[in-house]
Amino acid sequence: MQQTSEILSLLTEIDLIRDLTRPQREELSKHCAVSELAPKKRIRLTDIEGHRLFLVDGHAVRLTNGSTERLESYQGLSDPISLFDHSRDADDCIITETPCIVLRIPIQALESALSASLDVSDIELDPAEGEFLAELYALITSNRLELPTRPEVALKIQELTNDPDAGVAELTEIIQRDGTIAGALLHATNSPLFRGSKEIQSVRDAVLRFGFRNTRMLTTNLALRQAFKTKHTVTREAMAQVWTEGVLCSAYSYLLSDILGILNHERALLAGLVAGIGAVPIIQFIEMRDPHPQPEQIASLISKLRSITGVLVINYWGLGEDLVAVAEYSNQWNYRATTPDYASITTVARWAMLQSQGLPHPAAADVPAFATLGLLPPPLPGEPIAQLLGSEKALETLKSMFSA
Repeated sequence: MQQTSEILSLLTEIDLIRDLTRPQREELSKHCAVSELAPKKRIRLTDIEGHRLFLVDGHAVRLTNGSTERLESYQGLSDPISLFDHSRDADDCIITETPCIVLRIPIQALESALSASLDVSDIELDPAEGEFLAELYALITSNRLELPTRPEVALKIQELTNDPDAGVAELTEIIQRDGTIAGALLHATNSPLFRGSKEIQSVRDAVLRFGFRNTRMLTTNLALRQAFKTKHTVTREAMAQVWTEGVLCSAYSYLLSDILGILNHERALLAGLVAGIGAVPIIQFIEMRDPHPQPEQIASLISKLRSITGVLVINYWGLGEDLVAVAEYSNQWNYRATTPDYASITTVARWAMLQSQGLPHPAAADVPAFATLGLLPPPLPGEPIAQLLGSEKALETLKSMFSA
């Protein structure tokens, strides 16, 4: 009984599980176990086949693809850590450094609990789409479908916005840790759009040419773009469209936050970029599942399911509840928050994007987010958002930076 109570408490501390109802967690807890591992214990991925393993307390080292990562968890002070989140190689392993307490969860029981909690009652799915969702969801929650890699560089760069002492040196150091981002930054700096009289050859000089603020925005874009990858023509075109929409939503989100003076405009930039991240695993799974997908099928599945998969990705990345809400609600025109939040900003940004392109969109008066942000009166039919008038040059600068 004591272990059951302990397991219930631990389950509430795991992002993937904490939103289950208490009865659902109680049922799941019956299949879980807490145990203690001795120091210097080696555990391979194959040793826990059919299970997820979480470090509750203690120190361990994760060896993955030749890289080493130190893991520390403190029961009651930090959330349990999934030990094999990114592992796909049978040789990947965990080595305990101290006595460690671990929680073992059977994947089948976890899938069952998460499937029971999945609320799709308001989504109209035909039988084929329902089967697609069930299969996709089971693969994601059982760690058998790799979600987009957490964009560490983008997140570390975003953290600098909250550090008043951060400067060029700190930003340069972070960018240089990722050769792909550093190379892309130098390429963008020397492109016709930004090139000066002298070729830039160092990351520090690139940061100085762009400026601290612009470099943060550009490198955030470059880091996140790496998540939007596919192989085949049809899915590549679908992914490119999702990215293009994300760029516009991000630019408008940034401008709305900046012009209205609400929330953090660089956090709003990130919110706009990740608002459509739920489309990424959908497109990637379609690519795995169907050798000849139809564009109409892809568009329908993204429209219906991206909120669900977006929440999974944002939780997986650990970006925070404010951005989880963005993934969940920015695709819903009737979303109504009591105070300005990033989901409201990205909802209005999406409206502005569609309006500017002459694409179908609801009347602004029917979108509660306008009132939430203080945009009163809402634009009349056919008219843009008044507060954005005069910001065309800033918008083009942002779009150019994202296209660099």
